[in-house]
Parts: sequence; structure tokens; C-alpha cells
Amino acid sequence: MTTRPDPAAIAAKLRQTATVEEGAAHLKALHLDREQLLAVAAALMLTRIPARLSMKKLTEHMLNQAIGARRKFEGLRSW
Repeated sequence: MTTRPDPAAIAAKLRQTATVEEGAAHLKALHLDREQLLAVAAALMLTRIPARLSMKKLTEHMLNQAIGARRKFEGLRSW
């Protein structure tokens, strides 16, 4: 029996990840399918995810929102 990954736990891990590259490596190691990636996106509270995005683009979109945007706003806050 295989256990399904917990989208909320993955989302929490991504929120704590320092770089987009580290996040990409983490997601790649999990071998998530499209449905699981969409569940992680929902756990990240991402909106407006086009249904036709490829797996690669969906992953990039998630990482940019979860990590890139956070780092951008942290930089603005310290400015």
C-alpha cells in the first residue's frame, strides 16, 4: 500500500524553502502527478491556475508563487 503525500505538508515545506531550486528538487523527489500538484497548489491557496498548464509550467508557477513571491516581499519589507 502506498501512502498519498499530504498536500498541506508539502505546501508548508515549500513555504519554508529558501530557493526555487530547492523547492523544485523537493517536488521532483516526490514524483507527484498532476492531481497531486493541483492539490498542493490548492493548499498553497493559489488561484487562477490555467487548466491547460503543462506539469513543468504548473510546477514553475507554484514555486514562483510559494517561494519567489515570498522572497520578493521579504526583500521589500527589509528595504
